[in-house]
Amino acid sequence: MRNVREPWIGFLVGGLVLVVAYRVAPALGVPDLVRTGVYWLLNSAAVVAILVGIRRYRPASRAPWVLAALSQASGVIADIVFYGADAIGEPLPYPSVADALYLLSYPLCAAGMLMIIRRRTPGWDLPSVIDAAIVVASASLLAWIYLISPSASGSGLGLPARIVSGAYPIGDLMLLVVAARLLLGAGKRPFALHLLTGYLVLIVVPDTLYCLQTLDGSYREGGWLETLWMGAAVLLGLSGLHPSMRAADGRSPVAAPDATAVRLTILAVASLLAPATLMVQYLTGSALHLPLACAVCALLFLLVMARLAALVAVQRNVAITDGLTGLRTRRYFSQVLATESDRISRGTGPAVLLLDVDHFKKVNDTYGHHGGDRVLCEVSDRLRRAVRPGDLVARYGGEEFAVILPNTTPAEAHRVAQRVHRAVRGAPMVVNPTTAVPVTVSLGVATMPGDAHTPDELVQLADRLLYLAKETGRDQVATSKAITVTAAEAELSLV
Repeated sequence: MRNVREPWIGFLVGGLVLVVAYRVAPALGVPDLVRTGVYWLLNSAAVVAILVGIRRYRPASRAPWVLAALSQASGVIADIVFYGADAIGEPLPYPSVADALYLLSYPLCAAGMLMIIRRRTPGWDLPSVIDAAIVVASASLLAWIYLISPSASGSGLGLPARIVSGAYPIGDLMLLVVAARLLLGAGKRPFALHLLTGYLVLIVVPDTLYCLQTLDGSYREGGWLETLWMGAAVLLGLSGLHPSMRAADGRSPVAAPDATAVRLTILAVASLLAPATLMVQYLTGSALHLPLACAVCALLFLLVMARLAALVAVQRNVAITDGLTGLRTRRYFSQVLATESDRISRGTGPAVLLLDVDHFKKVNDTYGHHGGDRVLCEVSDRLRRAVRPGDLVARYGGEEFAVILPNTTPAEAHRVAQRVHRAVRGAPMVVNPTTAVPVTVSLGVATMPGDAHTPDELVQLADRLLYLAKETGRDQVATSKAITVTAAEAELSLV
């Protein structure tokens, strides 16, 4: 029974009832004014739904949702002004204040969606940006040829009217940009984000059809376009009332978007639209937009090349990055250590820290693998913060980590190791929403050329020191007194 009380379910049912009522109203002889009132009611309810959702779920950032509500409210007020003036026999001129309100809804909505995108992927997620740019470049060509140019050059229109007529499809392009970015972005998307993407699609599609029908004189009020706009209002209201709205702008891991069949199909179709449009114009005897089509084709080629370059870079990064912690892999650690070992100068070379989480099996056994994973991730974060800029942190295997300190003296290596040791044990680590446990590590520290002459010897000595630290009590740093590779266990000290 709990789900029945969820407000988003009630809004969905109520919204569908209003859509059906709008569709059957003409057959039942319902006056047009009442039918228009149903349309306004649903669009206004979407604004209220967002405000209720903000109050109910308290998202970390309210601004995107407030902007979405203002965008929807701007459109509702524009409808009331436009159709209200017509109802009282005082139709508005074109353009009018209603057009200003309609056009205002576009940047308000786009700004809100861009804020969500920015918070989800602070680094802008370059592969997804390029994918979206490919789609938008092709759509922009079509919009210019079939919508913007014809609307802005309409016969009998003054300059203000031509500007406003061209501004509507530009506004839809603005929404298409953010819709493509939401749809093609990396990372898992909460349900509310899918609803917002659907909302944008159900705004852009009927808007585009409206422009086309207006140009050829086939538009009739009260048809399926209004039904699609009402569907957009339903999706917007649902996105604001669904519990996942609080996580809609949560940070997403910026990984390479999967090269799924759907994604590749979308990009392939988008890339072929420009030459296909030119061919259609040629075959139908229409005026050729040759310079524009060539420019878009060149842009698409450059975007595809950039996408391939980004894909190669991301794949390389994935190959050298541990999937759980985001640290470098053991293989990459070995490659970098070999390079750093060749750069020994003035008696100073790289140092290696090997560290192991103490009693990690007990954490796994007590709190499960999810709790153990949270500990590994937290240890990784503290390691990153404790080492110096330029030091390399890697996951060496299981609960074992490794750090390369380039061009480091034994004293400097010891100081960094002590700082890492203190950072890890400084505060308990959260293993589940209600529990935090103390975590310690044992460390072994070795340097070149004082402790070893080759990378293998350096790692082996650090490993011996690590196990000495664990065997003699854990939660400590083990370093070598000697500076020769023949140092024996007896010459090792715990500090």
